[in-house]
Order: sequence, then C-alpha cells, then structure tokens
Amino acid sequence: MIIVDVADSFGESLDAIEGFMSVQDEASAARRSGHLEDEIVSLIACLEQNRKIGRRAEFYSVTSAASQAWLRQVEQLAAQARWFEFRESVLSAYLILYACSDTRVILLSIHLEREARYGPDAV
Repeated sequence: MIIVDVADSFGESLDAIEGFMSVQDEASAARRSGHLEDEIVSLIACLEQNRKIGRRAEFYSVTSAASQAWLRQVEQLAAQARWFEFRESVLSAYLILYACSDTRVILLSIHLEREARYGPDAV
C-alpha cells in the first residue's frame, strides 16, 4: 500500500477555498465544503492503491526560459527528496497537485482548475 501524506500547503489552500465558499454563499458553504472533503478522502483512498491515477502535472509543458529554469530547480529538489514526479488529479472544479515516489504520495496544493498555474509565469 502507498502512504499518502498531506503537506501544510495543501491544508492552507483548502482552508482558503473553504473560506471563499463561506464568503461566496454562506448558506451552502458547509455542504459544498463537505462534498469537496469527501472527494479528497476518496482520492486519497485511490492514491493508496495507484499513485499514478492523475495526469502528469501541466507545468511540465512550460515554454518560457524562466519557467523551464524553475522546473529544473523543482525537479532537482524533488529528486533530492526522492519524489520522482508531479501529477495532478481533477476533483469537480478543483485541481490537486501531488508528488509521488514508488511508495509515497504527498498532496501539495489544491486550486480551482481554471486558476491553477505554476512557476514564474503564473498569474
């Protein structure tokens, strides 16, 4: 079985999303937040069985020189930590970024899919 961890940055991103849900529509925020948390729990269960269920992270397709240099740095740091690749999984309208090795997965971030970009070119 693969061990799945959650980075502090993931928790911070999730807290921000849930805070936005409350501001957006307080009456439905708890229901929507609960649904998202249920999806995350289901994703974790799937990742425990197959770490590669998500697609390869989109930041691998960066084109600018600055983003390519950033990606090389990220890959070097990941290799030092023995994380072999970055992957993404889509839950409803949210994109989850995670890193994985042969035996471990760490959830790194969650963003609205239409807003998720990485590196120096991120808006």
